[in-house]
Amino acid sequence: MTPQTEKPGRPTDEDLTRRILVTAAELLGTHGYQQLSVEQVARAVGCGKTAIYRRYSDKGALVAAVLLSQVEVGAMPDHGDVRADLLEHALQNQRNQVLSPEQRNGLRAMFEPDVFTLLWDTFFQHRRQQGIEIIDRAIARGDLPEDVDHDILLDTIAGLTLYRQSVKRIHIDERHYVDIIDALVTHPPRRLPDADEQVPDVP
Repeated sequence: MTPQTEKPGRPTDEDLTRRILVTAAELLGTHGYQQLSVEQVARAVGCGKTAIYRRYSDKGALVAAVLLSQVEVGAMPDHGDVRADLLEHALQNQRNQVLSPEQRNGLRAMFEPDVFTLLWDTFFQHRRQQGIEIIDRAIARGDLPEDVDHDILLDTIAGLTLYRQSVKRIHIDERHYVDIIDALVTHPPRRLPDADEQVPDVP
């Protein structure tokens, strides 16, 4: 996914931007978010801090750009079948979480408040909207009930990937996704009566 966290202004050197992101990713993997600094990145790249701040407002924006450069939103699935669409959506999410040892520090950095807000406003919102559209199309076709709980259904699949693959570091076989998606479509979670709309708690 093309990072959307660069500051507006005069055009920047694309090669320097690439080197900043690559170097920041390496240092993030080595030191983690708390020990990373813009000064370290500038020194390793061989540029001034101003060159980085011209692109990214602070360390959080820089790290968000690093993480965004490593993932893909993916194309909107549209097979005319909710199970196939949800499976393709889940497998894209899985591919985004195939992490090298160095990238695991990046995963932890994702939950830093200065980073997560930027990721939510860009990558996560796009992925979430894709999932919502998949479910809405299924409702229109009569494949899912109108009172299906979009969030619970999507979070069940996404949570499986995050916990099992990124936390436990166990690969999820596609057949398990097929079974879980089939169970969710066959017995979909329903919105609770009179339940307030759940708004993500973005730091």
